[in-house]
Amino acid sequence: MKKIRFIILLCLLAALVVGCGEKHPFDLTWEQIEQAEHIILSQEVDDHKDGELPLDEFGFYPVSDMVYVVSDTLNLRMEPNAESEILATVTYGTELSRTGNGTSGWDRIYYEDQTAYVTKDYITTLVIQEKQTFEFSQAMLNVVDTSRQLYSYTSMCDDLQELRSKYPDHMKLGIIGTTADNRNIFEVTLGNPEAKRHITIVGSVCGTEYMSALVCMKQIEYYLTFYDTGNFKGFLYNDLFDNIAIHIIPMLNPDGATISQEYLTCVQSISIKMELEEWFRRDQANGGTNLKLENYLMFFYANANGVDIRNNFDYRFDTAGTVTEPSSQGYKGVTANSEAETKAVLHSLEYWNSDLLIVYHTSGSKINYNYGQSGDTLTLSKTFADALAEYMNYDVSDESVSGDGSMEAYANNVLNIPALSVSLGNGATPLSLNEFSAIWNACRDSWAGMQREVFD
Repeated sequence: MKKIRFIILLCLLAALVVGCGEKHPFDLTWEQIEQAEHIILSQEVDDHKDGELPLDEFGFYPVSDMVYVVSDTLNLRMEPNAESEILATVTYGTELSRTGNGTSGWDRIYYEDQTAYVTKDYITTLVIQEKQTFEFSQAMLNVVDTSRQLYSYTSMCDDLQELRSKYPDHMKLGIIGTTADNRNIFEVTLGNPEAKRHITIVGSVCGTEYMSALVCMKQIEYYLTFYDTGNFKGFLYNDLFDNIAIHIIPMLNPDGATISQEYLTCVQSISIKMELEEWFRRDQANGGTNLKLENYLMFFYANANGVDIRNNFDYRFDTAGTVTEPSSQGYKGVTANSEAETKAVLHSLEYWNSDLLIVYHTSGSKINYNYGQSGDTLTLSKTFADALAEYMNYDVSDESVSGDGSMEAYANNVLNIPALSVSLGNGATPLSLNEFSAIWNACRDSWAGMQREVFD
């Protein structure tokens, strides 16, 4: 039924495709997606309800599937307990035939004509191939140009269009918002939209942090290029993406990025140009800046409304922000969740019911996870942060961050979605292009690694 429903959805989405104009072909708004889903759901008839098989006489749910060992070694025991006799010891990636799904931390398997038991903590249903290493060719990644210091909104649009054209079966492209200066906020979905798990990645929250958009786009190209051939420690990319979809918003704040890169020349709205000049003169007059206009705009963190997206989310909003009027940074806005960028993220997180949020910032080569959340959300955030730090060779900060008005604090405390802030690189923001190689090497495998963590 799910497969049929998904095929119908794709057909309906195709019928809703918009013309080129200001938007690329195949860009879809959330309203269009929801309209199609409403049609499907209103026509669907639930003619049966899947029932759960009863426990067998030994206390296991009968299953018949293959599982794979994820520890260096795993003992197969004669009984489902750690004191039982060891039947055999197998190594990482060994394929085992599972016959029973247990309720006390042990599963039943069939190994060399004998029944045995393994602890659930060290097996997975994700396929692990024998070859655990994957050598990729950098030369095959020829869409996203990483030789330019300024990765612009226009370049991103061109790259998204080309990637969408090259890999239509593995990539979905949608528009989840439109900014004050009339730019699209794009979301890329890699993998199966009906996957069991979902990870959301957000880049370029601040205008000056456009390096993070370049990192996101290069990672998108990498996973698309090697979708059917690559693996992470033996876990096949295509199997990972079939079970854990990744949703990427590479440039959440395209207006801010454009202002930081091009100053006033590429601002489309005359009124926004006038307001930017007004904010500069006011900040200069009250001691908020001693920079010239171009340098003031180069370090522009906010969006085109002068709102710092880092402070606009509805978590402890009353104490968020550092200034009381629109500016290059620190202004939280008149009301919480007021900005198109904020609304876009919230809609995406809730729509996909994400299991993990990763937000790219700059700089410091560290990961923050503690935003005052408690219970399972704090435990999961810490677990995910430690895993990501290991994959990236970054430091983890256990220090509690107030995060008033921040996306990460809102996700952790209000939505109960584990959220991590990843500070890329080490230099001053905007980061120099010289930092890209080290950041790319740190990030490249991290998405697949976190898919593995989230699945379990």
